[in-house]
Amino acid sequence: MDQKYAVLALDRAHSVLKLLAEEPFKWKLSDISKHLRISKSTLYSLLSTMEHLQWVQKDRGETYALGSSFGDFGGAYFRQYDLIEEFKGAAGPAMQALQESIQLARLDGNTVLYLAKMEASTPVHMVLGPGVRFPAHASGLGKSLMMDMNAEQIGRIFPEETLPQLTAHTLDSREILLLELEKVRHIGYSMDLQEGVMGFCCVAAPIRHWGEVVAAVSCSIPIHHWEVKKHKAVSEIFALAQRLSTN
Repeated sequence: MDQKYAVLALDRAHSVLKLLAEEPFKWKLSDISKHLRISKSTLYSLLSTMEHLQWVQKDRGETYALGSSFGDFGGAYFRQYDLIEEFKGAAGPAMQALQESIQLARLDGNTVLYLAKMEASTPVHMVLGPGVRFPAHASGLGKSLMMDMNAEQIGRIFPEETLPQLTAHTLDSREILLLELEKVRHIGYSMDLQEGVMGFCCVAAPIRHWGEVVAAVSCSIPIHHWEVKKHKAVSEIFALAQRLSTN
């Protein structure tokens, strides 16, 4: 990484967290300050913020350890790999029923990150696969992944009102995206009508863990099969998302 883009506060927070992970409930503020050569005033502000975020916790002896947020982060980190295996085991029937490829993805900033794909043996299909990122506002997957976001959250990941157009059908403003997400919340699934790639439409649905959207599944269909397959695709993809969700 180019160091000119480094954020000093995050570097310091990382050093503190690494220290606490190795030796929990050993280090007081003054000890951490000396060991990491961070001034007490700076470290006090840093630890106060981290304690508020539940990144760290402090015991009665004024020593620190990792906080409960890291249990949540760790669980989420490993769940994504469990989810990929679950997807591979569950997506086959939907792929066979539709004779179209099925994708699994999560949100990464303002992009969709593809995690897994079950590919159908069809002559025409999308080339997107695991590890590829795609603009979230221009995909059915992105709409499902952003389904529960409010205007403030959308504004944070799309700071500009105007959104990049990939095709003539791409949603081109935050205002239009927010209106689209209202519809998606109401029906529980999303579509992409040649908004990301000309010649392809998509049906997607969110995967929820304890009510929170953590990933989504989709099926991309060539435009010449769309009218015939779209209703069945909605049924199959919605059902697959439900199977992969936990209550």
